[in-house]
Amino acid sequence: MANQTDWLQRYVDNVRTYLPARLREDVGNELYSDLQDQRDELEESLGRMPTESEILKLLKQRGHPMAVAAAYQPRRTLVSEPLFPLYLQVLKWTLLVLAVLGAVGTVGSLYGDEHPKLVSAAIGWFAGLYESGIHAFAWVTLVFYLAGEGLSYRRVFADWNPRTLPNVVDSGRRIKRFDSALEFVVTLLAMAWLNDMWLLPGTGGNSSLSLSVEFTTLLPWLNFALGASVLMSLYKLFSPFWTRRRLLTDAALNSYWLVMLAMLLGLNAPFSLEWHNGEFWQPSQGGWQVAIGVVIAITAWDLFENIRGLLHAYSGRDAEKHV
Repeated sequence: MANQTDWLQRYVDNVRTYLPARLREDVGNELYSDLQDQRDELEESLGRMPTESEILKLLKQRGHPMAVAAAYQPRRTLVSEPLFPLYLQVLKWTLLVLAVLGAVGTVGSLYGDEHPKLVSAAIGWFAGLYESGIHAFAWVTLVFYLAGEGLSYRRVFADWNPRTLPNVVDSGRRIKRFDSALEFVVTLLAMAWLNDMWLLPGTGGNSSLSLSVEFTTLLPWLNFALGASVLMSLYKLFSPFWTRRRLLTDAALNSYWLVMLAMLLGLNAPFSLEWHNGEFWQPSQGGWQVAIGVVIAITAWDLFENIRGLLHAYSGRDAEKHV
């Protein structure tokens, strides 16, 4: 019974990840109730408790979670109904990639400009995103419209296997893509900037950056943390839901960051900037500690959310075992 309940709940949680927030709870409860009724009918017809394979077969007959979620939403006319959820995902991914690449290019141009203009750069980024987004929308829609003329539901999702369903936690609540995109851009630029200054010190044009010996010693470990954060944010960007494994990975990464930040907090004069006109600047010890303290607080909160999600996930699994 425990395995059956777990598979039914896993299926429902996967459907929820494709639903808007306003429908997620009601549709999830309704679908779970329907699946329980189907399981009970199957048990009655068999005269025994269904096996795990029979439960998975029932879920496969019900349909791919993406298509089931589409059935609970308003009908569309341009893109065929079976393809619409996949079309929506591809369109979101395409626009996200364009936004991230545009932001990286904009920040990179500001970094190399002697007199950066933030407002004009932001307007230029938005205008470029609007223009490229219109083209992307048109091409993606055209491709899916033409595909919908020759593809049926069974051909789109014919080979899906319920065993491949991820074990989604937190009732299918989605990770905010804006937060993941912001995390990706910030960590990627920080990693690029640090490595550029580390490998090629003093090549900043009108200014040069000098790192303390202690800071330079920590750079390989910071690179590892930044690289892992880039990959994690990218993963969350394109697969915006939590599983127990992802929560454990993110908790481990946040714990690693807390150790690194604790080391950075104790550094004295970690870096300095010097301009060719002789001007010199380095952060005060108090200012540096406040900045690192803010990052520590944010990271600690993320770790707390990871732990809370894990406790909720494992307590939910224990409750299912007693059903």
